[in-house]
Amino acid sequence: MTNPLTIDIKQFESALISELREELALSDKQLMLIDNTAEDLACSKLTALNRLALASEETIASRIAEYLDWDYVNKIVDCPSVVEILEQIEKTGLSIDWCVEQSIFVTKTDSAYCIFIHDPFNLFALSVVIAELQPKIEKQFLVLSSAMLANVVEDLSRERAVSELFGATSSNVAALAEEAPVINLVNSFLEKAIQAEASDIHIEAGSSNMVVRFRVDGTLIEYMQQPISRFPAIASRIKLISDLDIAERRLPQDGRFSARSAGLEFDVRVSTAPDVHGESIVMRLLPKKREELSLAKLGFESDHLAQIKKWGTLSNGIVLVTGPTGSGKSTTLYGLLKDIKTGNEKIVTVEDPVEFQLDGITQVQAKPEIGYTFAKALRTFLRQDPDVIMVGEIRDRETAEIAIQSSLTGHLVLSTLHTNDACSVFPRLSDMGVEPFLIAATIQGVQAQRLVRKLCNACAIKTSPPPFVDSAEYSNNWKKAVGCPKCQGRGYKGRVGIYELVAVTQELRTLITNSAPVADIRKQAKLDGSRNLFADGLLKASMGITSVEEVLRVCNSEEG
Repeated sequence: MTNPLTIDIKQFESALISELREELALSDKQLMLIDNTAEDLACSKLTALNRLALASEETIASRIAEYLDWDYVNKIVDCPSVVEILEQIEKTGLSIDWCVEQSIFVTKTDSAYCIFIHDPFNLFALSVVIAELQPKIEKQFLVLSSAMLANVVEDLSRERAVSELFGATSSNVAALAEEAPVINLVNSFLEKAIQAEASDIHIEAGSSNMVVRFRVDGTLIEYMQQPISRFPAIASRIKLISDLDIAERRLPQDGRFSARSAGLEFDVRVSTAPDVHGESIVMRLLPKKREELSLAKLGFESDHLAQIKKWGTLSNGIVLVTGPTGSGKSTTLYGLLKDIKTGNEKIVTVEDPVEFQLDGITQVQAKPEIGYTFAKALRTFLRQDPDVIMVGEIRDRETAEIAIQSSLTGHLVLSTLHTNDACSVFPRLSDMGVEPFLIAATIQGVQAQRLVRKLCNACAIKTSPPPFVDSAEYSNNWKKAVGCPKCQGRGYKGRVGIYELVAVTQELRTLITNSAPVADIRKQAKLDGSRNLFADGLLKASMGITSVEEVLRVCNSEEG
């Protein structure tokens, strides 16, 4: 790692320009223009390169970092924590305003100081900061991109405002929740989560700190930590905008509100639950305007797409979609409803909550707190002359039995169930108390699904197939994740479904009626041509859509 205080800047600059000349295919005329611009503006050649739009600031900064063997920070997750910055500023005696003015910040790990700076050639600022640090401790230098510098400065400003507010004598939590710094802090969670394309925000109270984490493409990423003393005001602010009782901390609550960022509108579902340190708050972000729902865009292979569309044309029976929470079950059912809808049929749904609003479909919100359950709504629907009924979830025996009766009286019923795979649906319904012969007679098809992260198209590279697969059965476009600025270093961007579809054949009906073990049902489904989740995931991995590691992460050994 090069110490910039020991290098000849002009020599360094010339060497870097020489390298960039080849990389950017700069002509002699352009090089002369760079020299003249630098002289006219009294700036460096690298600055002139950027001013002339011959290279982006990002390209120049990343190449400087690479040349110096410094880390280049261009992702929010790699930005220094403002709490740690303020802690080091207090220890060193530096001025926060001076650090912001010079665009230089310091944090400390167990073994080294980390010096973040926007301009590596700001030798004055570097010399001042290094002089204030303990000389025997190692120094690590990092270059902050312009975007990340702006992010740190914004977070510092917000943190200082919040610190001043909580340093005041007022301890009225309800009053604090209405103060601008707390409002801005909560808004920043939402804005940053939306920018990161997160599906959920988790705010968790700990013994000394509260942690804010975002779920991006199915995985949780820590965004920030705050002192636990701020948690009551932040929780109260969220409850206030969600129309919840801010005084209730012993019981779970559910609410919702609307948010807007960068011209996009979101419905935010809020869930609070008490824990040993206070409460856990989860906010789910649901965009009001989504890409047009289509089964073809959900990642179905051609055989699976044909099968699920065939189920949608049935005049009666039950089609179930299974999988864990957040695996896209509702999205699949909405896509199927959109495919079914022609305007010549009556389609009704009962959901909790209604996540998508579809034209031409009667959608009803279940309200268990007033006794309007899935089962009660189903009974009402049967008097509404429906052709297709969608039930958000089969949670109990009563709902299951009414769904079966609905299918027996000439309705197509679509619903979801929580099981690990498609074939586990049949014993699960039996455990609820439904007679096996009724299960066998009414269920037409079962689908299990998971969501896997898609490889980033910009950085994924070719790799060899895993040793446990027969290459002849798959495509030969296996890839692995790398990480780049476009995917924020994760190697993945977006998600796609992997599926298992089991059509109930006569052989399966016999096994279900006889309460056969689930292993026998799986064996028969495979003989009937069903492809399990693991096999479908490997098929997508062989096509370069996802990685083998991601499929192994999502599918357990039983599914494989």
